Amino acid sequence: MGRISLCLGKYAKTPFFMEKVYVNLYSVEELCYCLMRDAYLIEPDIMDGRLAVWLSRECGLEELAVNLTELEKAGCTVGEYAGAILEYAGYSDYEERVKAVETMEKGRDLSLFGKRKMHADYLADHKRYMAALRCYAGLLEELPAEEREIRAKILHNEGVVYAELFRFQSAAQCFRQAFEYGGGEEEHVCFLAANRMMMGQEEYVDFAAGYQGHYGLALEVEKLIEEAGKDFEGTEESRMLFTLGVCREENQSVSYYDETERIVHVLKEHYREITAE
Repeated sequence: MGRISLCLGKYAKTPFFMEKVYVNLYSVEELCYCLMRDAYLIEPDIMDGRLAVWLSRECGLEELAVNLTELEKAGCTVGEYAGAILEYAGYSDYEERVKAVETMEKGRDLSLFGKRKMHADYLADHKRYMAALRCYAGLLEELPAEEREIRAKILHNEGVVYAELFRFQSAAQCFRQAFEYGGGEEEHVCFLAANRMMMGQEEYVDFAAGYQGHYGLALEVEKLIEEAGKDFEGTEESRMLFTLGVCREENQSVSYYDETERIVHVLKEHYREITAE
């Protein structure tokens, strides 16, 4: 059963038009949804008094309107202003509200391209990988040639998304391009790691050997993989696979095949979720 949310105030007869996201709002919950979803687009011009008047007049939220008016007079930041709305409405959990406010504060001095990258990063962080990839692709297509630094960052994050989707060849290409556009050691390590996951042992050894002068980076990749393996050992998934191995060794064919089928089904469903449009 889904969580039930109690609405505050009244449903507005006259909507509030949010220009930055081009949408009409009819309740404080819809306002909160926009503040969370489009945090990267929220700018100080939201604090021009109109929103407070609308919340009071149309939604019957006089107390919130007074609080916002006082914040405006005190010279608050856009994050503080939006945060007061989210907290008053009790919208989402505390951690999500904090992230949204941080996004607004970070976006104050960013260019339009920087804000769009922040939105794509938000989608990636919330495992909406296909939507994030579309945003990254659009950004890369529209970025001016001289914007090499932000291009490198976009390519790096695009590579991370491809790696999350187990598309290691595409990830490696992104990391290589990110390095060429001004990335540093991290991009090179990620490039080697993506190839390490994609290639067989012998193929990767030959591949890494061709990177003269980067022997230390190859060792760093092996160290990271070893640490990841140790981290995995204590997880529920690791214990599950151990039990599955015992069933196979003890020739418990029914348990082994039933459990294998269940695990594969769960993994397929998870992959469908993260690749959904």
